[in-house]
Amino acid sequence: MSELNDYSIRVYEYLKIYNSELLKNISLQPSDFGKNYIFLEFITENENSPSNLYLSSEDNRLTVGFGTYHCHFDQFSGQDFEEQMKIAVEYFYKILDEELFVVCAGGGASTLLTYEEINFIASGQKLEKFDYDCINYYVTSWSGNKDRVLKNPN
Repeated sequence: MSELNDYSIRVYEYLKIYNSELLKNISLQPSDFGKNYIFLEFITENENSPSNLYLSSEDNRLTVGFGTYHCHFDQFSGQDFEEQMKIAVEYFYKILDEELFVVCAGGGASTLLTYEEINFIASGQKLEKFDYDCINYYVTSWSGNKDRVLKNPN
């Protein structure tokens, strides 16, 4: 604990109380900003994914990432730390359980979508939160078993 920065200690304490099963996957990484931070990584068997599933406390913000997607949580003062941690851990598990999939429209634009939202796009409709009009959408799943390329029907 003495090797972690203050923010990472808060993340560790939260995980210890609410998600202790994740602690066995934690490693400490050196930070450019002082003491070490937490890096939690699950290795994917999906050969099409450019990265593993991870949760990081680097730079005093919580980041969840997989494939071409990453999202920052609790990066602004005034946000409820525990609520942001809860949401981040939910994202982490939903990716792992294949309830959320990384969908990339190319050019670095990617987001997490449910199976139903992916089918909505496949039907030719646009999602308000992901309204990219491109030739193909690339879906990356945790296992790789649900990966696919969707041709834009428009």
